[in-house]
Amino acid sequence: MRSAVDPAALRAAGAGSALLTALLLALNAADPTGLLAPGPVEGGLTVTAFLGASYLLRRGFLATWGLVVLAAVAGRFVGTVPQGEGPLTTAWATGFTGVYLGFLCWPAAIPAWIVTRRARPARGRPVPEFTLMAAFAAIGGLLVLGHSWWTHSPVGYAFGGGWWFFAPTPDAGVVGGVMGLVVFLAVVHLASARLAAGPGRFVGCWLACVCGGLFLGFAQTVTALFAYGPADALTTDLWPLFSLVIRMAVGVSYGAVIGLFAATATVLLPGRKRVVPALALAMALSPEATALAGPAISDAHGRQILLRGVGVNQLVDYWSGDSTKETVRPLTEADFGQMAAMGFSVVRLAVSWSLLEPVPGTLDAGYVARIRRAVDQAAAHDMVTVIDLHQDAWGRGVVAPMGTTCPIGTTPLTGGDGAPGWATPFDGSRRCAFLRRELAPVVSRAFTDFYADRDGVQSRLVATWGRLAREFATSTAVAGFELLNDPSLGETPPLTSSAALGRFYARAVASIRAAERAAGGHRHLIFFEPADLWSPWPGFARDPALVLTVKTDNLPIDPARAVALAARMAERYGTPLWTNAWGEGRLEAYAKAEDDALIGGAFWVWKRACGDPELFGAGAATAGNLMVVDCATGAEIAPSPSVTKVVSRAYPRAVPGRLASVSSDPERRHLRLTGTGGTGRCDLDVWAPGAARPAVTSSGISGVRFREVPGGWRISGCPAGDFTLELR
Repeated sequence: MRSAVDPAALRAAGAGSALLTALLLALNAADPTGLLAPGPVEGGLTVTAFLGASYLLRRGFLATWGLVVLAAVAGRFVGTVPQGEGPLTTAWATGFTGVYLGFLCWPAAIPAWIVTRRARPARGRPVPEFTLMAAFAAIGGLLVLGHSWWTHSPVGYAFGGGWWFFAPTPDAGVVGGVMGLVVFLAVVHLASARLAAGPGRFVGCWLACVCGGLFLGFAQTVTALFAYGPADALTTDLWPLFSLVIRMAVGVSYGAVIGLFAATATVLLPGRKRVVPALALAMALSPEATALAGPAISDAHGRQILLRGVGVNQLVDYWSGDSTKETVRPLTEADFGQMAAMGFSVVRLAVSWSLLEPVPGTLDAGYVARIRRAVDQAAAHDMVTVIDLHQDAWGRGVVAPMGTTCPIGTTPLTGGDGAPGWATPFDGSRRCAFLRRELAPVVSRAFTDFYADRDGVQSRLVATWGRLAREFATSTAVAGFELLNDPSLGETPPLTSSAALGRFYARAVASIRAAERAAGGHRHLIFFEPADLWSPWPGFARDPALVLTVKTDNLPIDPARAVALAARMAERYGTPLWTNAWGEGRLEAYAKAEDDALIGGAFWVWKRACGDPELFGAGAATAGNLMVVDCATGAEIAPSPSVTKVVSRAYPRAVPGRLASVSSDPERRHLRLTGTGGTGRCDLDVWAPGAARPAVTSSGISGVRFREVPGGWRISGCPAGDFTLELR
């Protein structure tokens, strides 16, 4: 016997769906980036799921608002699973869509509130069999999902290993894992009393698990406010807001996956009792492993080295918006002499794909010779080079044509640098910038096509990396290769900016290693950079010489927190950490964080020209934040002492052993370092700036020697066992 149609519920579901459709259309029209609004297919799937679920559930405002989240998750999953990233990877990514569409489209729940405000449905009892099914699914999730859903996901940096972290994952330890399960299941159990009844039993059970995941993410964030340490401690920055969104999104996708299985089991197996097996729980939750000191960058002699230096953009092929101004300044021998006088040990040399491969399939020999000359000049001044394949906003060709009109709040897109013209799409994507060039729809489309290897563009770049690596396969002056500067999100983040980005990196790593072997060379470091917020999935490439490299200025958070979060992610990858660009304010705070983390980094940038695209239309009087030029006269201006004292501060360049701590005082030129495992080799190398020879006190170090060099001093010695060195 068929149940009668409920006219009131049908009207509420229809009105809510119409309102959701209008909100999605408005969002699509108003979104200047094209990243927030789902496409027509995904939007249609979302509205359809919401219509059916809200009619079946027949609940008030909060429950129907939850259905907006669940429908967005379902629509995103069905709409993006054809991309071929795998069902679990795709499911993990859906939570972010659920959270932001739930936030933006909450008015779609208003009709349900209007219909139910006078006739509130009676509260039922919790559904124990559903809680048991959810428990079974959650414990199965521990075994199947493992740690990849939380700590070893593309946002693993948001989940620490301290007392505050609890989640259904082995990485939370026994206590944290049990607490995560208890919190999740408690919310599921309580929500089932309200949701799992009537014709919407399946939907209600599924939604109860989504509510459990949402609350779990919220509870994790609240608890983290009381944590300690630079990564999690409460300060005045915006990290609590970012972390709330991240943790709730991961919780939503977790709840959606667990809920789908639990709701299905509850409907198919009604009334059957199950006992949660304690043995499975004990096997799934193992005590958290003792944290070991993370890997470090070392040289051929086994010394730990801190690559500290500067980024050089003088070989980059920038777009020009003013033919009267040069986009880069000449790169000369004198530049490298000045860099060495500041104590730098590394040059991050930015190069452009557009000049490397102006014609598909062929490296430009003249440009390779320019790169080689720069590498040799750096080596002549005792600096190694990291070759950085640089890009900003994809390439020069994304510039908006003259006369382009853009919606209010956006501006015609200026060109960037990176990809050659033959690799740049011209498919009608909007060329209007909002906040950043990288958020323009045409840039997102270019990266989406690149990640999907449309027309073989990614394969071209992978092959180019192999050819470039072959050119420098035997060079000891090249420390390593940086695969791609500032990778963009693509159109469907985080799928494109995590799984697809990692797939490109894996191909590039394989191409570089094959080229090094073929040329009889040695294995160089390979630096990989995550996109904003999302990193490639850990394990994307099994290579012992990978280095995670990040920009600490990309998000408005404290430098100490940015470095600590990046160090946490590097630990998840099992790689060293290096910062490839810093210098956008709060220099001393960053320098302290860099010392505390025992890492190196490259200040951005050595010299900037007045025709740099980032200065276009700004009417800047000067260009540069280290070596400054007067845009009116072309004369160089002496660098600011407040900057040089930080970038050229004392530090250990190389240590025969393992560093335990580094602290410096740029103002007074002080340095204190401690280490362990000194080998007794006499190749300690410490830089100290200034004309006056520093006073040294040490223990565990014999044969301390001084050598005066341009700009300062190099101190050597023979550390053995535990050692300490202090400069004053």
